[in-house]
Amino acid sequence: MPELMSEGAVRDLAQAPAEARSLHRNEVFPVHVLLCVAHHESDASSLLKAAGVEYSVLHATLAAGQPAGKPTNKRELPWSSSMDHILQLSQSYTKKHFTSSHLLALILDNDKDSVTLLRECGLNVPEFRATLLSTFG
Repeated sequence: MPELMSEGAVRDLAQAPAEARSLHRNEVFPVHVLLCVAHHESDASSLLKAAGVEYSVLHATLAAGQPAGKPTNKRELPWSSSMDHILQLSQSYTKKHFTSSHLLALILDNDKDSVTLLRECGLNVPEFRATLLSTFG
């Protein structure tokens, strides 16, 4: 992970396993990190809210679209291969301050499931990505 990671980005990554557990998953996927970004106060969550995307709607939509699973009692959940890939891409930000907005941009650019979820919640993803880029670079 990038050296200069903001507290918000660290928090979002640290809380993602709890989101995965709440949805009875055995791995942490980018959609779980997306839920954390939407849930915690940050510039990224403010942009999502301004675009009409709320944490509660994201969570309910994701839960409704998944088969019921059994709760896991694993102490630690591994990153999925797709989340591992996003974390590897984040290494290119090592000389910049890496925020939740950067994390959101990487998820939008590299995870089809997250993009599908956001579309199901009514977000115009290309327009939102352009807003994210123009706001945070």
